[in-house]
Amino acid sequence: MEKEKPNQDLQPVLASVNLVSEDPVRLAYFYRDFFGAVIVEDRGGPARVEIWFGSQGRSTCLVANHLPEKSKSPQPFCQGIELRVADADQEYERLCALGIKPLARPVDLPWGYRYFSVRDPDGNEVDLVAKISRQESSPDD
Repeated sequence: MEKEKPNQDLQPVLASVNLVSEDPVRLAYFYRDFFGAVIVEDRGGPARVEIWFGSQGRSTCLVANHLPEKSKSPQPFCQGIELRVADADQEYERLCALGIKPLARPVDLPWGYRYFSVRDPDGNEVDLVAKISRQESSPDD
C-alpha cells in the first residue's frame, strides 16, 4: 500500500524551541545583546521569556523557561542551536571583539557551509552557520 503524501497546506512549521534556564532573563539578554534578538517578557515572565529572531509570529522563537527540577542538570537539555548568518568569518570577528570566546575558528563543511560555535550562558552550544559559494571554498579549508 502506497503512503499518502501529506497536504502541503497542513505541513507543520517550527514555531519555537524551548530552552531550560536557571535565569531566563539573563539568557534572553545574551541573545539580544550579541545577536540582535527581540525579547518579549510579558508572556509568562520572568519564568518564561521569548527570544525572537525576526518578526514575531513569522520567525523562529527560542523560549527560555525556568524549570527548577531540570535547570540543575549538569548538562544543558538543548543539544544545540543553529543560527544562519551571512558571513561566518565576519560574525566570528564581531563576537570575539565583544568578548565572546568561540569554541574554535570557523571551518568549512563538506556540504557547503562554514561554521563556528559558541556557548550561551547556560552552556547550550550555538552554531553560527553561513552558506559558502563554490568559488569561495577551496580544497585546503
